[in-house]
Amino acid sequence: MQKVSIKKRIINNESVYYVQALSLKNSENKTAFLIPHPSGNETLEFSNLEEAVAAVKKAGFDYILPDNETFSETVVSDLTRTTKNDIENILFNKFKSKANDVNSSVAVSALKALSCLNDKDAIDIFIKKMGEDNDKIREVAIDALISYKETVVDRLIEALDDSNWVTRNSAIIALTKICEYADIEPEKILAPVMKRIDDKNTIVQSTALTASGQIYRMTVLRQAGK
Repeated sequence: MQKVSIKKRIINNESVYYVQALSLKNSENKTAFLIPHPSGNETLEFSNLEEAVAAVKKAGFDYILPDNETFSETVVSDLTRTTKNDIENILFNKFKSKANDVNSSVAVSALKALSCLNDKDAIDIFIKKMGEDNDKIREVAIDALISYKETVVDRLIEALDDSNWVTRNSAIIALTKICEYADIEPEKILAPVMKRIDDKNTIVQSTALTASGQIYRMTVLRQAGK
């Protein structure tokens, strides 16, 4: 079996794992996704070694680990002998890996499963996924972020300035929903959302206009004690 070398480099004091990859094009001749391949001329990056190994194996190849790196493929064969934390860690890594699957149905299911763990480490994943073009992936990511309530408000406000208009639009939707039932003052959210009324993207403008009206109404009702 051919092998794909997994390499490692340090970026901003964090380890990044990468492999050679082939670019698969869509009907418009644009890159649809990358798959690990020993003859690839592109680079596919991963935030951890497990994700890199899983991607290489899914592509049908064996792998060569970076120097001085070790990897143990963990399988839960007896849950009665495995601690709750161990199980959650295994599930988290499996769900996280599958959240990047090229099959959107698998990715959606993985994100739903990941949201069930209610793990704060998953917030970054959901923030990234709410900028996806795929409607279902985006919706699941937004719903997951809403479930974190006030915990993610600051992160979502930051996302209002993201370069990706889909991310900005999704952040507005999530913030508006959080306003409805989270223990947070609507005023904190209103001003950042209002700034998006003049967004360069008309879809974001429209969402911001509607959201600003809804959030303002919540502000008035809150001040009136209703």
